[in-house]
Amino acid sequence: MPTIRDVARRAGVSPATVSYVLNNSGPVRPETRERVLRAIAELGYHPHAGARQLKRRRTDTLGLILPTGERRLSDPFFLELIHALGDACAVHQLDLLIATCRDPAADLRLIDRLYKGRRVDGFLLIDLRRRDPRIAHLQAAGIPFVAFGRTEADGAFPWVDVDGAAGMRQAVAYLAGKGHRRIAYLSAPLTFTFAYHRLEGYRQGMQAAGLPLDEHLIRSARLTMEGGYEAARALLAEGVPFTALLAATDLMALGAMRALHEAGRAPGREVAVIGFDDIPLAAQAHPPLTTLRQPMDQIGEALVRAWLAAVNGEQPEPVLLPPTLILRESA
Repeated sequence: MPTIRDVARRAGVSPATVSYVLNNSGPVRPETRERVLRAIAELGYHPHAGARQLKRRRTDTLGLILPTGERRLSDPFFLELIHALGDACAVHQLDLLIATCRDPAADLRLIDRLYKGRRVDGFLLIDLRRRDPRIAHLQAAGIPFVAFGRTEADGAFPWVDVDGAAGMRQAVAYLAGKGHRRIAYLSAPLTFTFAYHRLEGYRQGMQAAGLPLDEHLIRSARLTMEGGYEAARALLAEGVPFTALLAATDLMALGAMRALHEAGRAPGREVAVIGFDDIPLAAQAHPPLTTLRQPMDQIGEALVRAWLAAVNGEQPEPVLLPPTLILRESA
């Protein structure tokens, strides 16, 4: 069975450097870290988890609590996020514990139970609200965490996010460049911070393009395909004129496309449609959905690195990643 010294010899470093990489406990240059990780993989080295955890009083486990309310577990975005987190955790020799909770108030009790029971070393928060009670609770309890998203107090805690406002500005600019002036927008519920930023980006994009901002073009919808369908159907039933439609998520955009098909207004030919996320279903839609891609691999790695820093008592800098406009036939 290979030892830490075998890994050190293979990588051409000291055993202490290997320990730094395994425990994320010391400064290591990126190229050295990659060399050590490659040696670990080649030798099939597995550190004794029990001994490491006992020595460092760590579980090497990241806790993720998934909501089952507004954004259900069937949402493909969550599957993509879990996949990216799982890959990043594997690289950093971590376990990922996933719990579910339907009642936001019960989140706090679940957080306490998992942390005090030494099931996890800290948490990753998702679906951030503009005023999120989990933040104050974790800070008051001294529990390490990182958030995927922001709140209105976004400088007070470690977070990683995708720039939804910039993405929507880019989408509006693209549509305006194609000659669209009446651009509808389906917003997610504004209790979510990401929904607020994406709506602001839409408003800013319309203003920058010199387009009239008609509040009748803005509709709030549930975070589901059915929610997008209902909101787009209401727009069509009311006779509100529009030649393009932006949606806060891909699922909502796919639902809107269904409503357009039923109304005889072909998406991509008569009405341009753009979503946000680039879930796998987007490329398989009819027509394939133009969307703003979230860089999931970068998100997963940035979240795990920030979480490790927080667990080690550091204050990681916020990370804001740009989305990428993926052009397909719907726009």
